Amino acid sequence: MAYGIRFDSANGKVQLDSATTNTGIIITDSAVSSQYVTFDQSKEFCFAKPAATSYSGEILMACVQTSGGASGGWNGDQLYYFEKPDGTRVNANYVVGRWSNQITDTSTGYGIKIFNSDGDVAYNSKFYAGDGGFGILSYFPAESLSGEGSSAGSASRVTTDTTKYVSMNGTFGTGDSSGYFGYGFKRGTGAGIYYLAYITISVFGSNGVFTIGNFTPRFLGEAGSV
Repeated sequence: MAYGIRFDSANGKVQLDSATTNTGIIITDSAVSSQYVTFDQSKEFCFAKPAATSYSGEILMACVQTSGGASGGWNGDQLYYFEKPDGTRVNANYVVGRWSNQITDTSTGYGIKIFNSDGDVAYNSKFYAGDGGFGILSYFPAESLSGEGSSAGSASRVTTDTTKYVSMNGTFGTGDSSGYFGYGFKRGTGAGIYYLAYITISVFGSNGVFTIGNFTPRFLGEAGSV
């Protein structure tokens, strides 16, 4: 870069570069061991992982507006539950973030403010309110994951580290195991976090299960000091 400022994380990831049009992610909310989250999918990101730290097998998890898959729309703050395919709720740790240029800037007084090359606020120390930091570790373009879950091996695995957070935007469940767009957090053999997406369709009296690749990008992240 030329003139400006850039923040890199401890593992070498670029967090903010004022020479680009990028902005930083501001964490606006976080919780541990919660079965629900409220956020606006049209403006915010939700990243989550199971709260359990010791388990065997696999924990499946998606964001569902109400048990059974009923929808209240995507815009505005909506209540989502972390659920398994059958509607069983899961305790999860989550963070909610928003691009810094989408937060109304009314700050005054001491602090530091950084603008990107478009003139948008890329960073403002007054936006931080004790909800912690967050870093994006990996990005998976649309249709790059198979959707077959752990049965597909590495074809749908986003990481071997089950302590990381995954983007929950666009995940969904019907509550009766007939349709699901979420993740599996697997311990033991083949450990990792897998993207899982399928629908069940009845054809001539027989149920067929069809897996679906990720039709939206998926993100992997890490909370705290990154």
